[in-house]
Amino acid sequence: MKTRAGFTLLELLVSTAVIAILAVLMLSALAKMRGIGQSAHCANSLRQLGVATQLYLGEHDRRMFAYSQAVKGGRLWYFGLESSGSLGQHEGSREVDVTQSPLYPYIQQVGGIEICPAFPYGVSIWKPKYHGASWGYGFDTTISNVVATNIPAPSRVILFGDCAQVNTFQSPASPGHPMLEEFYMIESNYRTIHFRHGAHANLLFLDGHIEAMTMCPGTQDDRLPEANVGRITPVGSKDYLY
Repeated sequence: MKTRAGFTLLELLVSTAVIAILAVLMLSALAKMRGIGQSAHCANSLRQLGVATQLYLGEHDRRMFAYSQAVKGGRLWYFGLESSGSLGQHEGSREVDVTQSPLYPYIQQVGGIEICPAFPYGVSIWKPKYHGASWGYGFDTTISNVVATNIPAPSRVILFGDCAQVNTFQSPASPGHPMLEEFYMIESNYRTIHFRHGAHANLLFLDGHIEAMTMCPGTQDDRLPEANVGRITPVGSKDYLY
């Protein structure tokens, strides 16, 4: 009777190496596809926020909502109401009622389109500002309370965009332990654009279109370089602002 030959050690090692290479390639492809999906999800969320903003403007004489204002019982941000009691609490335990956001009647999705799926919630460098995720997009403060019809080039003025901040001054963050947190402001000096879709950040413009933009050279916040926080324009530039 003839004995059936099995794998030699060399053949086994070659087969194992081929399988390992294929697995790496597959995981890389899956990660890339996941990133593309997250970016598309984010862009769609921003578009919906743009539609909600237009609905709001249609019912408020085309005047933009305020970035932030003191109101009875606390502070009303564009993303929700923070009560007076919450304002003094430790970061991460503060509460914000997003149902009080000026846009809430037009979106009705708490924790839905306001949250970008690519924001690294839960990782070791994340520092919550509020209790859990609250809002992953920043607002262009230069258009706060502005009548939209007075803005001459809405296709070149940002409305919302991917934002974050490197924090080194509020516990548990420190100068020796910088952390990443949600941030809500886009303006001319702060490094708050979050390039979380590969090397790109999604920006929604007032006319409703989305642009995936790259970081302006020399603007990266080097306190936490792996977070990819910076600017799309040089510090002090008013480009893409009102």
